[in-house]
Amino acid sequence: MGQPRTLADAEPSPEARRLARKSRRQDNRRQQILRAAREVLLASGPEAFTMEQVARAADASKAALYYYFQAKEEVVAALAIEALRREVEAVSAAVIAAERGIDGLAALIRGRVEHYLADPDAFRILYTWAPTLGAAQRLVLAEILPLTAVVSQSLEAKLQRDRKVGLLHPDANPARLAQVAWLTSHGLLSYAMNQPHPERGAWRPLCDEACAALVRGATR
Repeated sequence: MGQPRTLADAEPSPEARRLARKSRRQDNRRQQILRAAREVLLASGPEAFTMEQVARAADASKAALYYYFQAKEEVVAALAIEALRREVEAVSAAVIAAERGIDGLAALIRGRVEHYLADPDAFRILYTWAPTLGAAQRLVLAEILPLTAVVSQSLEAKLQRDRKVGLLHPDANPARLAQVAWLTSHGLLSYAMNQPHPERGAWRPLCDEACAALVRGATR
């Protein structure tokens, strides 16, 4: 006799398949709206950004648009959170690839700056425009700490190991060092974004010096 079939082996019901198809269509439509909204936002800026513009760009009725987003602040917040998730993925990969915590400090700084210099519009949406819209800022802030904590905790764990083997000064605080790395990368980004495009590479020597100074302060 064969093994009895379990619930996990059962084929999805027609209703379950219908709901899955509906969910995929909704996800695809939401992403289509967000792509159109990003183009509108980049073209008009947050002050002139309206739901009517997004509906036209997405070839959707206002009623369809309001099914997904209740206000323009929610649209901007969704764009900002997408940018944040991509940032965390890029920076997390850089920190994980670093063998030691002190290498991870430099990896975080360089990885974050390089990520946003490749997509400066994402930086503007997340860090310049979303904070100007109160509701959008609140929605983004609710996501920032949980997402960035994943990176910070990974880096802090590596720095703790560095301290155990004597690479760090006994008084060095891994959590503070991780925070300084985030802030340093943000300062370098603000500097680089304000340079003419051909001169944006000027951040690299500044970054090298900042990383060296951070490591000197943290090590014995």
